[in-house]
Amino acid sequence: MENELLGIGRLASLSGLPVSALRFYDGAGVLPPSVVDPSSGYRFYHPSRVVHARLAAHLRRVGLPLEDIRTILAEPSQARSIVATHLARLEAGLADALREISIVHQLLEHQEITMTRCTLSAAELIRALGEVRYAISDDPDQPRLNGVFLDSEPGRLRVVATDRYRLAASTVTMLQEAELHVLLPVAAVDELLASNHTGSLEVVVTGDTIALTGDDGTIHTEVVDVDFPSYRSWLDLGHREVPVDAAALRAALHAATTETFTRDNDGVAYDVSRLSITSSGVEVGASEDPDALVIGVNRAFLLEALGTGDQLTLGLDDPIAPLAIRNPDRDGTLSILMPVRLEQPV
Repeated sequence: MENELLGIGRLASLSGLPVSALRFYDGAGVLPPSVVDPSSGYRFYHPSRVVHARLAAHLRRVGLPLEDIRTILAEPSQARSIVATHLARLEAGLADALREISIVHQLLEHQEITMTRCTLSAAELIRALGEVRYAISDDPDQPRLNGVFLDSEPGRLRVVATDRYRLAASTVTMLQEAELHVLLPVAAVDELLASNHTGSLEVVVTGDTIALTGDDGTIHTEVVDVDFPSYRSWLDLGHREVPVDAAALRAALHAATTETFTRDNDGVAYDVSRLSITSSGVEVGASEDPDALVIGVNRAFLLEALGTGDQLTLGLDDPIAPLAIRNPDRDGTLSILMPVRLEQPV
């Protein structure tokens, strides 16, 4: 039988993959050999594995995750969908890279930049700031997190806040476009949320000053010289989505028992709720469904994230991946929560 198969060196020659890569793919469960000699440990492959090895090589060159490659080789019918999704991620990554390069050019030519001006709907901006306000960090040692990041995209402005344990984002239509990438300090955020602006709002960044002017006056604040964390890769998290009735889930969270955990880095104690993700929806606590995906989440954080709408979707990739809560009625409005490892209570 071994004479009909290919040794690992022959497969490497035919596929263009080095022997070390074939051994790695075997260990990862992506490209296991057809036969392993029990006495020598030599690997032998069916000739059909040549095509599989070539596929694996090309897919890895474009950065496809091993799990997706494993799925494609096992279930070829899913290949086009998986590759299309990955291509969309790559295109989004390129757009992000171009945006970052634009910021680099601004920083390199800072002395030549005199003013950035854009116009927004005051109601939209205030609504968006209210949706992300809860995720602002109050840690004085993290100045780059002590506000809301205003990050322009074609046709709209994305507003983002994070305290490292969660991230909240929303979007605002830009009435007058401009390249804007600046942190709005928390004091200015709160002043704007307490204002009575109703019409358009002009945002002007000049040197070290931000001015927000509308029908209720002008808010002045300083430009904070910080680099906001790279966040865009988080926006595509949570591919397995289930619908959620926010009011019902909030009621269930309040009624259910919790577990107390303590953060390792700062000793802060917090309540954790268990969520069971099933084919029929989200349950708080244990589920009778043996296929339920069970995760732990900071209850207070989840309750705040559920305030962005009535009918939401909860997206998850696996029990240790961040949880994504989206409002399907408003593109770009989402909350990302880090999961809690349930096997480590204090």
